[in-house]
Amino acid sequence: MTAEMTPDDQPLGLRELKKRQSRMAMHRAALELVLEHGLGGVTVEAIAQRAGVSTRTFFNHWSTKESAIIGVLSAADEEIAARLRHQVHETGPREALRTVMREAISSAPFDPEVRELRKQVMAKEPKLHSLSSGNLLSVQTEMVAVLAGVLDGDDAHERAMLSVQIGFAVTRAAFSTSMARGIDLGTAFDDVLARYDEGDEVF
Repeated sequence: MTAEMTPDDQPLGLRELKKRQSRMAMHRAALELVLEHGLGGVTVEAIAQRAGVSTRTFFNHWSTKESAIIGVLSAADEEIAARLRHQVHETGPREALRTVMREAISSAPFDPEVRELRKQVMAKEPKLHSLSSGNLLSVQTEMVAVLAGVLDGDDAHERAMLSVQIGFAVTRAAFSTSMARGIDLGTAFDDVLARYDEGDEVF
């Protein structure tokens, strides 16, 4: 699935497409500026200026400069949890989790240049690793809470936690598959998930 397609393989509306393009422009600008000036030398204003947007637009997408630098998922934990909460009542926990995870990974940039920039930035600024991990943990905690609230049984929380952790493992494998085979993240996610469902694993 390309960045211009929705999970249902329908073209994005013009408004949503522009929103995604603007978000990716800010992410790229943030990465470039960190490589040029270091984390401490980058400001929100500088990121917005390079991306060609206002600071107001910046804060419509990102909560901090660090979230713009990290990019994927980092500023969207509440949004993802809200989406899961809505979806779970429509399709049930299993399909809801898969749908939300696919949507999240498909919003990540497929552009190899952006990925390479991010790799260089993370190597240059180790502090960002802890921020990224903290953001992902926040996302997972929110998602576990949503799932645990709709599952039955005394072990609802443990089952929810395991399901979310497996979901994130699938997304990590999808990133690796995407990089290795040069395919978009949505397609890689579907491939990894199909292999998981077929039992194509050692564990």
